[in-house]
Amino acid sequence: MSFTAVSAFIGSMNLSTRLNRRRVLSLGAAASTLAVSPFASAQQSGDKPIRPEPVRGERQNLELVRSFVGAGHKDANIAQIKEMLDRDPKLVFASHDWGEGDWETALGGASHTGSREMARYLLSRGARIDSFCAAMLAEREVVAALVAANPSVVTSRGPHGYTLLYHVAIGGDVVLADLLKPQLGTQPRAYTQALSAAVRDGHLAMTKWLFANGEVDPNVEDALGRRPLYTAIAKGFQSVADELRRHGARESD
Repeated sequence: MSFTAVSAFIGSMNLSTRLNRRRVLSLGAAASTLAVSPFASAQQSGDKPIRPEPVRGERQNLELVRSFVGAGHKDANIAQIKEMLDRDPKLVFASHDWGEGDWETALGGASHTGSREMARYLLSRGARIDSFCAAMLAEREVVAALVAANPSVVTSRGPHGYTLLYHVAIGGDVVLADLLKPQLGTQPRAYTQALSAAVRDGHLAMTKWLFANGEVDPNVEDALGRRPLYTAIAKGFQSVADELRRHGARESD
């Protein structure tokens, strides 16, 4: 074979090798593109990649939740609450629907009944404090911060329709009541509802504040069917009873 022929043959081999190398590189690039294509497509379309749902355990027993929330209404039930939380710590977050979306936690129950010892215990076990609990405990800084962040918190309602003013009245802090007033106006229902809470705990200053700042009907019965004057007399709060009489309160018809 002549020198010219050999050179031509070698040249053709080099060309073939270069072509094969290019083909391999092209196939590799295509494979890489296919491997990431789902994510690339998601990024190009603006959608987030689909992630699998987390594996979760069983739901809490609804009857157990109801029992726990119910027990949270009274300081006397702290031992029972402790035992239940030792068995299932996440009960402290549980809510029960009493009907028509009336959701309540054990902390919510302690808050609207003025069960301070229970509320503080539940908080120590991780319960999530809210405006109603803070108001009942007369935590001025907490309530003030919430009102400053969103004034609508003043007119929000807690379990069973109890207002924030109702919980403030349980705490008996007229400074907090003054903080709420600009957002309340003279709402008769809110002030009347709060009166039963102030009387129940014997808060004379709060009782006077309610009469001085809102429209109050002193003869409306509470959730137990008792009028404020009846409650004040039964609990021996004579000064509160006298204040109620000055505003036309009657023990019964």
